[in-house]
Amino acid sequence: AHAGGIFTTITVPHQSTEESELFALNRRVLKALGLSRGAAHTEFIRAERDGKFYFLECGARVGGAHIADMIEASRGVNLWAEWANLEIDREAVPYSLPRAHKNDYGGLIISLAKQEHPDLSGYDDREICFRVPEKNHAGLAVASPNHARIETLIRNYEMRFKCDFHIALPPNEKLEH
Repeated sequence: AHAGGIFTTITVPHQSTEESELFALNRRVLKALGLSRGAAHTEFIRAERDGKFYFLECGARVGGAHIADMIEASRGVNLWAEWANLEIDREAVPYSLPRAHKNDYGGLIISLAKQEHPDLSGYDDREICFRVPEKNHAGLAVASPNHARIETLIRNYEMRFKCDFHIALPPNEKLEH
């Protein structure tokens, strides 16, 4: 997204090799950083050339870019509420992770938009569960029990967003001191 492209993300198939590998990588990162309690957001990217996952970043916070909205829509867990729940005094009642009451897949697409208030009314699929409210941004989160449907929606939206909304700003030049 920071290079001027359209940001997309989708959940990986449940019980897949990818899911197992990402969970293992995430545990290693959190352990290495000493993050044993609280919210954490870890990003990996899969390289096209070799199919491997590579670590990008980790922060002791809920992830940004409306990913928490996608997760709440697809899994029924509000990460912000759970983070707050983790931080309160837990001597009387220890924290326990809530059972997700949904097991859907999620997808998210966000782009800078050439319009101040992009008209997303032409995007009316029943899987749409969240519309990004920021000025000059077009974005949608989708949820479905069908992983292939999420992949198809996000792929199609990406092509449509390029025509309907997308604009890229040139990166700031670094100042030399």
